Order: sequence, then structure tokens, then C-alpha cells
Amino acid sequence: MSTDAASLTEKLMSPLGIFMGLIFVVFMAIAWVLGLLEVWTMSEEYGHGLMAAALVVYLVYQRWDDRPGLSSGSLVLTIILALFALLLLVASKFSGISVFGYYALWGLSVTLAYSVGGFSLLRFLLVPFLIVLLLIPLPNPIGANLTAQLQLWSSMFGVWFLRLFGASVYLEGNVLDMGTTQLLVAEACAGLRYLFPLMSLGAIAGYMLNAALWVRWAVFLVTIPITVFMNSLRIAVTGILVDMGNEEHTEGFLHFFEGWVVFIVAFIILVGFTWLLVRIATDHDSLMEAITYKKPASGSVLDSVAELSENSPAIGRIGILLGIAVVALGATLMLGQKDFVIPEKQPLNDFPSEIAGWKSRVNRLPSIVEATAGASEYYYGDFQNDQGKMINAYISYYETQRHGQVPHSPKVCLPGGGWQIQSNTPVIITGWHGGDFQANRLLIGQGEQKILTYYWLKQGDTMFNDEIKARFDLIRFAAIESRTDGALIRLVTNIARTETMEDADRRLSGFAAQFVKYLSDYLPD
Repeated sequence: MSTDAASLTEKLMSPLGIFMGLIFVVFMAIAWVLGLLEVWTMSEEYGHGLMAAALVVYLVYQRWDDRPGLSSGSLVLTIILALFALLLLVASKFSGISVFGYYALWGLSVTLAYSVGGFSLLRFLLVPFLIVLLLIPLPNPIGANLTAQLQLWSSMFGVWFLRLFGASVYLEGNVLDMGTTQLLVAEACAGLRYLFPLMSLGAIAGYMLNAALWVRWAVFLVTIPITVFMNSLRIAVTGILVDMGNEEHTEGFLHFFEGWVVFIVAFIILVGFTWLLVRIATDHDSLMEAITYKKPASGSVLDSVAELSENSPAIGRIGILLGIAVVALGATLMLGQKDFVIPEKQPLNDFPSEIAGWKSRVNRLPSIVEATAGASEYYYGDFQNDQGKMINAYISYYETQRHGQVPHSPKVCLPGGGWQIQSNTPVIITGWHGGDFQANRLLIGQGEQKILTYYWLKQGDTMFNDEIKARFDLIRFAAIESRTDGALIRLVTNIARTETMEDADRRLSGFAAQFVKYLSDYLPD
């Protein structure tokens, strides 16, 4: 065995080397149990994750000689951070909110870096850690809320392209009406699924560039308009093909293939923009020169391993972190077997056809809207009183809200249908078990037409007007009652030209006070 090989073996077999190897194995096992590895290999939005994470690790390894001097972090803070990550992991398994588990694993990685090199190493690894954070799916409803406006812009630009090519199209939100055909630019096929992969690549490119900070930020931020532009072009191409009678292009393999073509073209545009910026704003002669790392003559990662192997406090901290990681893996495996209750209830198909003099006519949503909502069952009906006034009632019930199966907020869905939210204020609804609760009141307009909407969420016997609070309460609900079911309730009425918003408000609040009395039978407390 050569001297170099013997030295490598000695360093890897040091106490620290063994600890780090075991932590890597445990971390990968947790990622597998949590489903993060599946997300990073199978999902359309984050299927680039494993490759991008590996590239980030390689870039850190390549730049390791630029690190500051390593000094072990505080033992107390290491334990606090690791235990917080463990609690987040347990919360993830109880509630079924997978992203909590992903963030817990990310937090354990940050804690490991801190325990090895303190805050100085964390500063060195700040950008790589933030890039990895981009590879973790955003929790619902945050992700939908952030991309909703981008979807609307994509649809508007897509219609502009269609009209440029002579197509006749009318746009209402994300619905393209082409006469004989309507295209719904739904979340599942909006093309914005490539926003996060492109942003990740932009962040990696910015990290690699030897350029001023503003140049790096420009390369990262330009990915957003590039994605919107390319998605608009994709919508336009799909619309043109449908207008020519080729509706098969909107689904199946061709739809998937067209999506990847869009992503590749978007990546080429990103590379071209980066090259142009390098030529204009730096002294580099080529893009390759700008991203090439000039490695110092001395030092290596293995030297750092040897250095830390002689540092007993560092080994002790990493040993404690390994123990917490093993506990986290065990908790993940055990809690993954937990059984959740699906309570008995009456089916929504049997919801009363008359409430306090209001008689209903039950309708069905379009199949594509049903698929996007993903509810276990739903009720969608129009109630009418003797004066001819109408109130639409929509209830979507989810037997489980685990793994992202959550109600879609009207604040996202209604603008997608062409409506504009003009105000969003709280409203008190009475009649719920002798008490009252707070719901959301949306005033929405489309042209001269205005509608008033009340909506809220129900989990067990608790009502919520805030989606984020409801998601966090899901942890308590799952832990204490072993349930993860929930529902969205939405009531809508038109504001006639001859009446005021106050008139519609009285009508809706009066109906809601009677309507909520029936909910417990169909949405169990």
C-alpha cells in the first residue's frame, strides 16, 4: 500500500472519520424513510434534487481550502438545535406534513456543521445550505400562494402570444376560452413546476461565479422572468395545437416532452444571460473562466479530518449528534407505523336540500377541477330562497391531510378563475354550537360583477380562518386525537346592481348561521 493510500485509510478510520461516516448513513436512512429521496428522484418539481445536492457537496469540497479556521461550537447550543430538529421530525410524523421532516433533516445538517466548526463554518457554508433549502418542497399553502400571481402572468402572456399568431381567445384568470375548447392552466400543468429547478440552477451558477455580488444575484433572480416567459410560450404553443385540432398535445407523453423542451430552452437562456453578464460586468474572457475555481496549492478536506480527529470536544459533540440522529431515525420508523382514525360520518351527498327556507340544487364541478382539488368527497350546490336570491355552498372534505392533501384556498383558486380580490376582512359567524367563530370575507369582482364570499376551515370541533394556523394545529389534532381529517367550507352570493354589499352581507351571514348547524353530521367534530 502506498504512503498516500495508507494516510487516507488512517484518516478515514480515525474516530471522527467513523463518526462522520455513520452520520452520513443515518442521514441518508432518515431521508429515505421520510420520502425525501423519492421526492428528489421522482417528482417533476424537485426531481433534480439529488443531483443538485450532490453538485453542491462537490462544490463545497472543491472550495474547502477557503474555509476559516475550525473551532467547535457550543455543546449546549448543539444539543438544543439537534433536539429542536428532532421535535420537528416527530411533529412531521404525527401530522403527516412531510416538509417538516425535510426541514428537520436540513436542521440536523446545519447543527452538524455548527458542532464541527462553529459559526465561522456556518458562514462559510451559508450559501450551500440556502441552495439545499431551495431543493425542499414548500409547504401548502405557501407554495401555491407564492406562485399564484406568476401563474396569472403566464396566462396573460400566453394569451398575448396566441393573439399574436391570430388565434381567437378570451382569458378569465387561468382559463383560456378558445370558443370550442377551454384550457385550464391548472397548478398541475402550469409549467411553473420548472421554476424551482431553474432557481436552484441559478443559485448554483451564482455560487460558482467569480464575480461581484450583484452579478451573482442577477443570475439567480433572472430565473423567475425566464420561467414565466417560457411557460407563457408553452401555453401559447399548446393553445395553437388545440386550435388546430391536436388536443392530445395537452396530456400524456407529448405534454411531458414539451415540458422538458421548455425547461431545456429556459436553461439555455439562463446560460446565455450569464455569459452576456460575464462579458459585460467582469474581466473574464469566457464563461468557463468565470466559473472555474482556482484551488490553493496546499490543504485538503482530509487534513481537516486529521485536525479535528485530535480535537476531543469536536468528537464528543459529533458523538452526541450521532446519538440524536439515531433516535430521530428510530422515531421516524416507529411513528411511521402510527394508525390514524377516519371518523364515521354521513356522506355529503345526503346534505340537506333545504335550510331555513333555502332550497338547493346540487351540481358537479368540472372533472379537471375535481382532480386539482383532490378532496375525498365534496358538496357543491346552489341554494335559492323565495325572493330568487342565490347562495352557492361548497364543502370539500379530506379524510386525511397527510402528505400535502389539503384544501385549496379560495384566495388562490378564485383569481385563477378570473376574479380579482378587492378586499379581505374577517367576519363573525354565529350559530355554531351556541357560540360563534371568525371566518374570512372576500369581496371579489370581475368586470361589473361582484360577489361576496365567506370561507373557513374545519378540523374536528375547531374552525380556522387562517390556513397556516390550521396546518400547525394539525400536529395537535394528530397527536391527541389520532385524526388528520379536515374540510373547507365556502359560501358565495352575487351582489346585484340594485343592492349594496351590506345587503349581501346580511343575506350571507343569516344563511351561514343556519348552515353551520348541519355541519357536525357531515364534517365530524
